[in-house]
Amino acid sequence: MNIFAIFLVLTTLITAGIVSPNERNIKISISPQETEQNTKTEYVSDRTASALEGTKHSVSEKIEEDAKGVFDKAHEASEKVKKCVGIIVDKVKGKAKDVSDTADTLKGDVEGNATEDVDLIENAVIEDAHRLKVEGKRGYQKIRRFFSSNNFRSFMGMIHLLGFALSYGVCFWVTFISSKVLAKALPKQQYSVVQSKIYPVYFKTLSYGVATAFLGHYLSQSRPYYASRGETVQGLIFLAIFSMTMFNSFYLEPRASKLLRERMKLEKEEGKGKDVFDIEPSTRNVDVVRDPTGTKTGKTTSDEPLETQQELSEGAKREGPQVEILSQKLKKLNVMSSFLNVLTLIGLTYHLFHRSQLVHSSS
Repeated sequence: MNIFAIFLVLTTLITAGIVSPNERNIKISISPQETEQNTKTEYVSDRTASALEGTKHSVSEKIEEDAKGVFDKAHEASEKVKKCVGIIVDKVKGKAKDVSDTADTLKGDVEGNATEDVDLIENAVIEDAHRLKVEGKRGYQKIRRFFSSNNFRSFMGMIHLLGFALSYGVCFWVTFISSKVLAKALPKQQYSVVQSKIYPVYFKTLSYGVATAFLGHYLSQSRPYYASRGETVQGLIFLAIFSMTMFNSFYLEPRASKLLRERMKLEKEEGKGKDVFDIEPSTRNVDVVRDPTGTKTGKTTSDEPLETQQELSEGAKREGPQVEILSQKLKKLNVMSSFLNVLTLIGLTYHLFHRSQLVHSSS
């Protein structure tokens, strides 16, 4: 509204300044009526000009007052703005301080929580270490009790029985069962080949069993050495059996197998021998051959008719000298091996009798 009033005043002043001078300078011949009318007009114009001057003065004053009021209001507004800005700055500083305090509090809380967590972890580690230490001691005590003198001797006694059972079982089976069945079911050459494959495994198994039995028997004693004469004799028997088995395994058996292969080769060259796997099992008469267990293959010539024995004798005379020499060497090795095998079985049987006496006396 103030701007609109100022606009009206300025428009009036400009209009009056433009129109009034032109009206004063015009000279017109008029009549007395026109003079009176012009006089009135001039009077009105003078009054209008005065009024306009007064209005101009009042408007100027009004404008100055309004401008002063606006300035004062602007100053007040500026002061208010400054105050508001100061308040806002103070609030921001307060918030920043609160944030800083909160950050310090959080930092302290985090450090405190971290310290507490470290303490808890340290305590947990200490407890776990103590628990493991206790469990380790218990396990060590259990192992120590397990490997104590009494338990250790009991364990070695079990090992001794296991080795002895293996040795006696395999020796009894090969000597009395396996060899008999194979000798009746197979011809001479097939039987010889099969036995040459079985006996290396047999002697190795027997040696392992005897060694295990001797080790368990020696370590199951209550003293570092044998406490009684009977146990000392049993230990010596195991050593003797082990020595005979190793001699059979590494000396007699390889040489006997080698001689057997050479004799079969010579017989095949002379036309007497046939391919081993071309011979059908039968009950026909074959030469008597002993294996390391002392078992004879086929039937003996003592049960045959006289004519058959004569035929076999004549066939033996026709054998070449090399075959005869190989047969004699093979026979000696087989006899020696059979004798050592029988001694092994006797020694194991004697130990079985000794163990049965111990069980009977303890009961």
